[in-house]
Amino acid sequence: MERSQLNLRISDQLGKMIDAKRIELASTMGTIPTRSEVLRFALESYLDKDLSETEIDRRRVTPLKASPKRTSST
Repeated sequence: MERSQLNLRISDQLGKMIDAKRIELASTMGTIPTRSEVLRFALESYLDKDLSETEIDRRRVTPLKASPKRTSST
């Protein structure tokens, strides 16, 4: 799926409100959602559309790859 990036500048107060919402949602989600996820939830509510299938954050779907072990040169 092709995706576009949206760069959004917000006030410190709005950032704190988004972070508070992240902590609030963590109790029902089992994990702290990203700011992007919180904004997607807000847009979904505002637009009155279910975006859960089209807006899956690929970072949450793709499993973490083990990073190669570094060896010390000393």
